[in-house]
Amino acid sequence: NRLSVYSDKGDCWDIPITYRDKAPEAFTLVEANAYLDGTSAVMEQKYTYHNSTLTQKIRLSATSARVDFETNVDWNESFKMLRTSFDVDVMGEDASYEIQFGNIKRSTTDNTTWDMAKFEVCGNKWADLSDHNYGVALLNDCKYGYRIKGSEMDLNLLRSPKYPGKHADIAQHSFTYSIYPHAGDEAEGQ
Repeated sequence: NRLSVYSDKGDCWDIPITYRDKAPEAFTLVEANAYLDGTSAVMEQKYTYHNSTLTQKIRLSATSARVDFETNVDWNESFKMLRTSFDVDVMGEDASYEIQFGNIKRSTTDNTTWDMAKFEVCGNKWADLSDHNYGVALLNDCKYGYRIKGSEMDLNLLRSPKYPGKHADIAQHSFTYSIYPHAGDEAEGQ
């Protein structure tokens, strides 16, 4: 769960393909508390970044293999993009993404110019990277921009470009995303 802040000089529709050329900045951890909540172990963390704050409850339940990241952000940045990423121990040539009425597979490599142009792709509530025996799904309740290259799974959380709207995602946000390891491929993992 690496939280990264990138420079974002794009507009509300397009992300510059070069955004990863410069190393990202990071939120600063200011407080962390661990506790039990029923059958769940929770690590609550509070972060700051310039004018923004982020509080996250990382929840691991005794009844599920899924790890939930319950996130509240007061986002007050301009020309910035907040992303989370996970390095997983899975290497697959393709990743699967939920789309309306099904799912679609997309390459995890940049072997062609078509693959390179898909540096971020859309998906609905999940993306999955699997080999034949094991996989990891990245689930979420309201985010739609994914980047899966090699063994890194990445999710776009917030942006703050200035065109056409001046305020984009500048506001308070609450969302949850999860990482879910599973046996088999994406079909078996559902």
